[in-house]
Amino acid sequence: MALKHRCRELALAASLLALFTRCGWLPPDSPAPPPTVDPDAGLLHPWKITDHVLGPHALISDYDAAGFHSRTIAITARTYASPWSGSCNEAARARSQRPLADVAAEHDLPPARAAQLGLSDPLVEYKLTCGLGRTLPLTVYLAGARALTCWSGVCYLLAR
Repeated sequence: MALKHRCRELALAASLLALFTRCGWLPPDSPAPPPTVDPDAGLLHPWKITDHVLGPHALISDYDAAGFHSRTIAITARTYASPWSGSCNEAARARSQRPLADVAAEHDLPPARAAQLGLSDPLVEYKLTCGLGRTLPLTVYLAGARALTCWSGVCYLLAR
């Protein structure tokens, strides 16, 4: 008789468990938090120098500027490195929007040549600064999969 009573208790417990499960007695799973996406993710890549534009006050020749083609500018969330600025391991960045015409005027680029670079308005200007060491700041103008950086009177076109 005790065994019969024990079997009834187990059957009742199983029925109650099934009932509570079907009725949503258990709290629902909380949704997974959305992934955090860096709004500056388009900047955070290794970039290759693919072309250049010499301004009228360039400190190097066209031939010397072409020598930088295929070199890399590496930018991550916390670091940057370029042939001109050196390497930084503790970088900060500020961003703003700039019209291509303003950037071209600021760097004395011929407007027709600036338009040929395939950059679209507005550009997103990133000013990268280094908190430690003597690494020089780096400014990058981003336009989708292309970017521009200027150094000593020469602007270099970058591609991912």
